[in-house]
Amino acid sequence: LAREANAVNSIKKDQRFIVVIGNPPYSGISKNMGTWISALIEDYKYVDGKHFGERKHWLHDDYVKFIRLSESLIEKSGKGVVGLITNHGYVDNPTFRGMRWHLLKTFDQIHVLDLHGNAKKKEVCPDGSPDQNVFDIMQGVSINIFVKTGNKKANQLGKVFHSELFGKREVKYPFLTENTVSTIT
Repeated sequence: LAREANAVNSIKKDQRFIVVIGNPPYSGISKNMGTWISALIEDYKYVDGKHFGERKHWLHDDYVKFIRLSESLIEKSGKGVVGLITNHGYVDNPTFRGMRWHLLKTFDQIHVLDLHGNAKKKEVCPDGSPDQNVFDIMQGVSINIFVKTGNKKANQLGKVFHSELFGKREVKYPFLTENTVSTIT
């Protein structure tokens, strides 16, 4: 086991990642406050080189740290894909404007399918009918695919492809089973 752990640590340290996938935890009151990840999160407190000048507690949520770590790994390799199912709070909450800016600067394409279902916000469908989460949790979720080809110019922002899915689970599950990133408008 020790040999395997050393081999894995060597790969993590010395190799470049081109694919990162996962469903990280959502924990607004994170206990993972290491200096190295906190330093990476600092990048999410700027928009176009200007610091917010305010404290951004929710940027220390574990899912945000996982997105930032994934982004960092892809930045090091120069290209790659990140596929994550996360809390959907970063999509439109003003607290995450620096995060969104940084992602736009890093990636060529950002695909977000907002599955909504946020019981904390008492989300409903646009027609007023009930909206359900795809998981048994209160926090709304999104499926996110970030693509870096290495072809985007340094001063260019990535393209965003955003779609939303409202409704009951019986509607969402078949939609997710039958569609791909290339078939969703």
